[in-house]
Amino acid sequence: ANNFGDGDVLVGAILSTLLFAALHTNPLGFFKSPEAFVDNFTLLILQIINGSIFALLYISTGNLAVPIIAHAVYDFYTFYKTHLVDVAGQMEYAEREALMPICSSNRVENAWIQKRGEDWLREARESFYLMDTDRDGLLSRKELRISLYSYGVYLSRDESEKVKRSADTDDSGSIDFDEYLEFVGPTGSRYKAVRYT
Repeated sequence: ANNFGDGDVLVGAILSTLLFAALHTNPLGFFKSPEAFVDNFTLLILQIINGSIFALLYISTGNLAVPIIAHAVYDFYTFYKTHLVDVAGQMEYAEREALMPICSSNRVENAWIQKRGEDWLREARESFYLMDTDRDGLLSRKELRISLYSYGVYLSRDESEKVKRSADTDDSGSIDFDEYLEFVGPTGSRYKAVRYT
């Protein structure tokens, strides 16, 4: 950065920050939907802040190794937190809930066992609890939208609200496991259930 713009460190810091931010976002995400634009713009701002911190580390120390090491530590922590702590914990929660005994008095579960079998019910239960990120036994519109996105089903806020309303038969504002079974059960698949909504 010292040689860029005739030695203008500020210009170098600004350009490196903007380049850092641009390379850490998905430019095509800005054009998918208004909600995707907001999500990507928020990510861009976050990455501008991160890039600014790394630029300031370089300016304050004069040593390029400092921001490179800081970036590596930050990426390692982010990977550890999101993949090894959050995702692993959520998977453990879903597996534990899926293995819970089936309540013999639950008519909805028993009806779907008769139609699709216990293995299908266990898979549906695991899928439901993988989506239940706040672990309250209910799916909010946000949890549904984020989880479907991770499964490759991209819904706008309005589309996810429509899916939630379709599945939320008691109009409680969230989807419980029985409602989830009634929503995905007829097609046997969450993908098909969403597509036919």
